[in-house]
Amino acid sequence: MFRRKEPKPQSRRMAEARRSLLVCLCASAPLFFAPVPALAVFEDLPAGARQAGFGGQAAALEDPLSLYGNPALSGSVRKFETGAHFLSSKRTTQGPADLAAYGVWALIPRMAYGKMGTLSIAGLYRDDGGVLTEKTISFGWGTWQLRRSGAGVFDLGANLKILSAAASQGGDSASGAALDLGAAFRPDGNHTLGFSILNLNNPSFNIGALKDKAPMVIRLGVSERREDYTLSLDVAKRTASSGQKGNISVNPGVEHAWRTQRAGLLFSRAGVNLAERASALSAGLGWKHLASELSYGLSVPLTGAIVPAHSLTLALRFGDRDIESEYERLIKQEIKYRKDLVEALDESARRENLLKTEMASMKAEIDSLTAKLKDTQEQKASVSNEKERLAAVVRRQASAEAELAALAEKRKADKLAQLRYDFSVDWQAYLKLKGGGAPPDVLKSNLQRMLTQFQDSGIDISQATMELQGLVR
Repeated sequence: MFRRKEPKPQSRRMAEARRSLLVCLCASAPLFFAPVPALAVFEDLPAGARQAGFGGQAAALEDPLSLYGNPALSGSVRKFETGAHFLSSKRTTQGPADLAAYGVWALIPRMAYGKMGTLSIAGLYRDDGGVLTEKTISFGWGTWQLRRSGAGVFDLGANLKILSAAASQGGDSASGAALDLGAAFRPDGNHTLGFSILNLNNPSFNIGALKDKAPMVIRLGVSERREDYTLSLDVAKRTASSGQKGNISVNPGVEHAWRTQRAGLLFSRAGVNLAERASALSAGLGWKHLASELSYGLSVPLTGAIVPAHSLTLALRFGDRDIESEYERLIKQEIKYRKDLVEALDESARRENLLKTEMASMKAEIDSLTAKLKDTQEQKASVSNEKERLAAVVRRQASAEAELAALAEKRKADKLAQLRYDFSVDWQAYLKLKGGGAPPDVLKSNLQRMLTQFQDSGIDISQATMELQGLVR
C-alpha cells in the first residue's frame, strides 16, 4: 500500500499567500478603473450659488460674482456690495476632486480719471480634502460705459490675482500671480455679450511631488434678460492641468423670477454643464428682499460617482432706498411746488384783470376827453390844458400796455419753467427707476409718457428721446 505524500508546511503557506493575493487583486480591480480625485491648482470653479445654479461660471451673466468669470461685468454695479459664498464639491471643471471653498468679496463703485467704474476685492480659500490648501486674493477694476455709441456700450475689466498653494503635510508651498482680462458689450438693456481670458500667464506651481499649472481659460458667453426670465449660454476652453488634458465646456442656464407683493423676489434656476470628465446638471433657488439676497445651488454629476455639489451665497447691497417712500417724497414736493406756482399764476391773473379794468376806464376817459376837446374848440384858453391831460392819459395807457405785455411774458416764462421742472422731476424719477433695476418695459413706458406729455411744449426733451431710441434698439 502506497501512502500519499504530505505537502511541506512551507509549500502550504506559499499557496495560501498566492490565494490571498489573488483575492485582494480581484477585490481591488474596480478601484483601478474608477476615477480618482487628482490634485490640481486654481481651476475655474462656479462663483457663488447663482452661477452654480446656471451650470457654472459665465462670461456674460450680469451678477456681482461674475467678477471671477469676466472682470468687465463688475463695472455695471453702481452700489456698494459685499457678501460671502461657500462651495462643497467632488468635482471641478477638469474632473473628479474633493474640495471645499470659502470666499468673500466687495464691489466699490468709484470714479477714476473722469471715468466711472467699480473696484472689486475678493478672497478665496480652498481645501482639497486636507491634502492641499489654496488661497487667492484678487484686486480688479471694471469700467462703466467706457465707450458708448449707437450700437451699444462697450466695457473692459482686469483682475490681478495673488495665488498661494501649500501642502497640508510637509510644509511645501508655492506662490504666484495671475492676470484675468475681460470685455463686455451691451447692445441694449436686455442683452450682454462677454469675453474673458482667465489666468492669462498660466502660472506654474511646484509643491513637493506636485507640479501643475493654473489652467488658462478662454470664455465666450451671451445672456438675455426679460421681465421674469434670464437666459445664459457660456462656452469655455481650458488648458491642461492636474495631469489631465484640457477640455471644452458648454453650459446653458435659465432663471425665472417669482414676484411677491411684500416678501421680495424668489428665483428658480436650472442649467447644465457639458464637458469631458465634468458634465453635470444644476439647479438653484434664490431669495432677494430689499438690500439682501440669499442663494443656494445644487450640481449633480452625470459621470463617475454621483455625489452632489452644494453652494451657498449671501449678498448685501448698501445704498438701496425704498422706492415707494422716495416716490411719495417726490410727489409731495411736486404738489407743494405746483400749489405755489398755481397761487403765483392766480395772483398774476388777478393783477392782469385789474390792469384790463384800468385800461378800459382810461379808454373811456380818453373818449370823454376827446369829446370835451371837440366841444371846447372855441375855448382856446382851455385847449392846452386838455391836450396835456390827454397826453398824460396816453402815457399812462402806454405804461399799462407795457406792463401788461411784461406780465404776459412773465406768465409764458413761468409756464415754461413749470414744464422744465415737471420734465426734470419725471427724468430724475426715470433715472432712479433705471438705477433700481426696473424692467425695460417699465422704463420704455415711462419715456413714452414723458415724450407724449412734453412734446411741442417748447422745452428741451432730447435726453428722453435719445434714451428711448437706445431702449428701442
